[in-house]
Amino acid sequence: MGAIIIVDAFWGDSGKGKTCAYLARKLNVPLAVRAGVGTNAGASVILDDGTVVRARQLPTAWLNQGTRVAVGSGVLVDPAVFREEVERFQLHDRAQVDYRCAVITPEHIAAERADANLAGRVGSTCTGNGHARADFVLRRARQARDLPELAPFVTDVARMVNETAARTTVLIEGSQGTFLSLALSPDYPYTTSDNCTSAAAIDDVGLSWRLVQDVVLVVKAMPTRVGTGPLPLEMSPEEIIARDVAEYGVVTGRMRRKAAGIDWDLLAYAAMLNGPTQIALTFCDHYDPAMRQARTRDDITPRVRELIARVEKVTGAPVTLVDTGKHLDEFIDLSPA
Repeated sequence: MGAIIIVDAFWGDSGKGKTCAYLARKLNVPLAVRAGVGTNAGASVILDDGTVVRARQLPTAWLNQGTRVAVGSGVLVDPAVFREEVERFQLHDRAQVDYRCAVITPEHIAAERADANLAGRVGSTCTGNGHARADFVLRRARQARDLPELAPFVTDVARMVNETAARTTVLIEGSQGTFLSLALSPDYPYTTSDNCTSAAAIDDVGLSWRLVQDVVLVVKAMPTRVGTGPLPLEMSPEEIIARDVAEYGVVTGRMRRKAAGIDWDLLAYAAMLNGPTQIALTFCDHYDPAMRQARTRDDITPRVRELIARVEKVTGAPVTLVDTGKHLDEFIDLSPA
């Protein structure tokens, strides 16, 4: 009973969407709510049959047939993206958006693309989120309740998430990553337009802290970063390709910058900020190719066992999920029976 918060330890693209979809199926949760900034970050999940599911607005938990999905009031909503995902995933009766969400307009997107600082220096995805956030702060943005096309979907998501979490389990899917947080990253201005921690996710959806059951910190074995800003232990593009571990952004299509391993000081800081109770250790098959498609705890290689032990020591939380491949079911579940 309560809410499970899913957040990223580093710079995003860690597999939060896959983790959310997996937990939705495992726990058969009735509700999952999207936290985070808005549509400037995407999630991708590959199903068992090879179908690739990509989303930018709605949490991926809809892959469980019994799960309703919603967008929290602190999340920016792009009406075109929201409606497109509802249509594409056939979620007309399962998707909702908080009536207080600020709206991203075509004018916000155009302004961002013309903004030399965001498009050039910062390396923004230029999806209108920064300019929409600024208008919201200045109290001149429109809200979801103001748009007729969103009328069938608007509700009080904060009430829904608290009432549901009080009697059963809810998933809260964050976006991007801890070190892209506007007010907490040491890398400003190479950040997003809001914070991306567990506390921020709680705030984004209007959840009472008393209803938090777990915080799942998603730790990418080989962290990545899109755009500019520092990336410790960064590999060259040539090395990434040679090691067959290249990844490409859901929103931008750009090849992600990739690190050879984890910066342990940064992981300790992320754990301090987020207070994890569980760790999902992802992309272990990139870290050790011998882990590809492993399915049982007996298949975990010595190299990954060493990684798990160090992650647990640094974070003070148990690794409960080990990601071993690109498909949704390619997890080794180490949760207590």
